[in-house]
Amino acid sequence: MSEKLKPINAEGEQHQKELRFPEDPNQYSEEELMSDPAKRFHVNPDDFPIFSQQALKGERFGDDAKTLPLDETMSRHVKATADCIAVIAGEDTGGSEGRERMPAADFVIYLDKSARPVSWLNNVFWDAFTDKPRPKHSYLAIDRMEWFDRTKTPVNMNGEIEDSDGTMRLARASDLRKENITDMDIARIRALFIPGGIKSEDIEEIMNTPTNLEGKNITIIDEVERSGSTLGIAEYLISRAIPEVASVNGYYYWAPGWQISGEGQKQMRGTPVWYDSDSILGRGIGDVNEAFFAKRYELNPTPKTRAQKFGAIVLGAFIDLSKEYGNKSRELAEEIKIMRREWDDGHIMMEHPDHYDEEKWMDRLESQGVVFMPQQANMPRNAYLKIRNDISKRPVI
Repeated sequence: MSEKLKPINAEGEQHQKELRFPEDPNQYSEEELMSDPAKRFHVNPDDFPIFSQQALKGERFGDDAKTLPLDETMSRHVKATADCIAVIAGEDTGGSEGRERMPAADFVIYLDKSARPVSWLNNVFWDAFTDKPRPKHSYLAIDRMEWFDRTKTPVNMNGEIEDSDGTMRLARASDLRKENITDMDIARIRALFIPGGIKSEDIEEIMNTPTNLEGKNITIIDEVERSGSTLGIAEYLISRAIPEVASVNGYYYWAPGWQISGEGQKQMRGTPVWYDSDSILGRGIGDVNEAFFAKRYELNPTPKTRAQKFGAIVLGAFIDLSKEYGNKSRELAEEIKIMRREWDDGHIMMEHPDHYDEEKWMDRLESQGVVFMPQQANMPRNAYLKIRNDISKRPVI
């Protein structure tokens, strides 16, 4: 290593920490980083083989997807996580649009399979963004297509329904034929929230048994919005299964952005890197499998396993992560832990938040030498917009 590239600490003394990649911020003094903060915001691509694949389509309708620079991906996911935590903690600022704030969640439900990694992100980053206690959470596997099929809602294989004028559009939660949801369906969901499980599968008994969620605010988290149908269906089912709650609220982790054609057609620009509608890999849980939970109850008949067998219509089957092909779930979880360390070390710049406190966001960046000013020619190298632009143009490795 050349003398020039030896890392230098804040006091200007050289130390022997090995540089792990060419852009490693450790090679610069704090003085250099304050004068050119863009150098600060770099992470090692070798640490993020999964997140390095995050892609996004262009803004114009029909533009293909392109892989994002890793530092931009880090920025987007940290921002999405901070926003999600702010909403759950009841610290949503409402933003410039003056949105109605959700109440702080007393309990969180993440929708399997794709929102499970969101829970990993929230758990790892929770104390980075709030001092509030983290509420308990659970998972439900509620899929719009399964519930459209269960209720005989006439949608095609693409999730589209014929409108009154004969055109096809994405089906919404309001299209669900709720009259075909049985009392048994609702009791099967409620059973999963009864402490200790159930001793019988009597519908009336289950619906009259307390869940410990009475008077509580429930927040349901989905990973990304397409039509809003999955989250809407989940909110409806929980409201019916546990009518004693104070409120049921929904939130999406990822803002996909949209391409819109001249004729008004819309398509999402991107989803979180772990999302794959055709695979369970990388999300730590399997598909809905009633036979799996029936077998577990047969082998270990307890009130808890009985509730799981009864409520298996909304449970993903457990999988052995040690045998998962490619070990993707464990790798993703490890990358999230490394992401938190990089955030703590100041190597990730969060994009402008929508829900997280803007003053706290600005204070952090200003302490790292970033300045805020309107878009203008010849902005200094430490201007926020200039750094954002620099990050977005970095090469994809």
